[in-house]
Parts: sequence; structure tokens; C-alpha cells
Amino acid sequence: MLEKFLDRDRVSQIDDRLDPLFATRFETGIYPDEWHGRPGLSRPEATRQMVGMWRCDRTVASLSLSAEIARLNATLVGWSGGRLAMDSCWIKPPNAPAVLFHRNSTLVSCIAPSEIVTCWIALSETTKEMGTIELIPGSHRWLGQDQFRFLHAPEVDYRQPVWDLGIHDPEILAIELPPGGCVFLQGDLWRGSSCNLSDRTRRSIAVSTLRSDAQFQPIGVGTGYIFSRYRRLDSLEMDESFFPILWTQAGYRSAFAQAYCEDLMKLG
Repeated sequence: MLEKFLDRDRVSQIDDRLDPLFATRFETGIYPDEWHGRPGLSRPEATRQMVGMWRCDRTVASLSLSAEIARLNATLVGWSGGRLAMDSCWIKPPNAPAVLFHRNSTLVSCIAPSEIVTCWIALSETTKEMGTIELIPGSHRWLGQDQFRFLHAPEVDYRQPVWDLGIHDPEILAIELPPGGCVFLQGDLWRGSSCNLSDRTRRSIAVSTLRSDAQFQPIGVGTGYIFSRYRRLDSLEMDESFFPILWTQAGYRSAFAQAYCEDLMKLG
């Protein structure tokens, strides 16, 4: 966990693009992969989530396609390279409901290896009262499996998937950060969030990375409704147009990623 990852100017640069995206102002004309919560259509307290923003907006892409984030995500788990899995933002206004506990690795079981690492960045202050992300330290070692679920506004206790594993008193850590702080999340780590009980809106963005040598599983193996739509039917190869390689130890980076947008961060 880092309290200072993005400076305030960079935080504002990214955060200023989110509301236009939810107002259907897509700079590139391309729609996102997933979209929950629309002003004027959804309840005021609904959590807003968007996935695949890098295709919609080059400013957001300058963060999502950052070589430095890919390097950090990859090297923290010992990979020699990283490619973009997805970006996503979460905006939780006052009274926003909980998000069900889950593991991100479940979302990529159609990919081999089914490994994913996420850099979760606070764009506002995030506190427990505001429904910040919560995680269970050490839960990436649990043997119990997660199931593919709808995460928003669960009708049961948002921690129920953990109880279903027979674990009833785990240590649950609420990640409290200033704007620009971040936490790195291994894909098997259980995480979720409670309701926003404050009078402030919690805003965050996450950039997730796959191994640079990842491929699709054979057709019919695993789940991953966002990822599978970009698979080829004649190959297990992951197309770099949709899953660009952003950093490798050998210095490779997908050519189009360099031409598409600037890199918001410099390699460390």
C-alpha cells in the first residue's frame, strides 16, 4: 500500500474524465465493456462502475496503459512482463450499497494462467465509513473456490461468500487512503466493500494486469464474459489490440499502445 502514488494534478486529470464518461461523452466514440449507474436513469445512491474506459478516452488510457503500473503489478508477483487486463472505476455516492466479496481471479478463469494483479487507486479520500475497499489478508492462500457472481447491491450480507467457505471471523482490513494513494491486490485475494454511510462520494480507479504470455483457455473452459468477447475462434492467442503488452523485462511494448496515448507515469 502506498499513500502517495499519483500526485494531485494527475488525480484531477483522471478524475475529471469520469463524469463525462458516465454522461455518454466518449472521446473515441467507443463504448465501455461494462457500465452500471447512469445519471438520470439509475437511483441517486446507485454505485457507478465502468470497465474498459481506456478504449473510450485517451486521457484515462494514459493511466491504464502505463508501463510503470504494468511493471509494478507484474514484478510484485514475479512475472517477466505484463499486459492490460482491464481498467475500471467505482464511484460510490452517499448511501451506495455494498459490493459482494469476491476474487478477481474468478473473472479470468477463461485465461491461462488465471492470474491477475490490480493496482487500486483512490481518486478521493477513502475511509471505512465511505465504503472503501476491504480485503482479507492471507485469503489468497485459501483453498475454497469463488463462483462467478453479480457484485452490485447484494440482497445478502456482502461478506456471505466468505461465510459460505466456513470462515466466520476473518480479519477484514478497510483500505483508507488519501487521493492518489494505492494498494496492490493479488487476484486470489478476497475483497469487497460495505455501504457508504458518509455524506461524501468515494471515487477510485483500478488497473488490472495479466501475464504478458497469457493465452485463452480452450473454448468452453472457464468464465470471463468481458474477456471472452475479444477471443479469436481460430487461436488461443490474446490479440494485443485488445490486451496490449505494456511492459516486459526485455523492453517490449505493443506498438499501438505507444502511438495511442501518452504515458501518464514514468518507469521507475
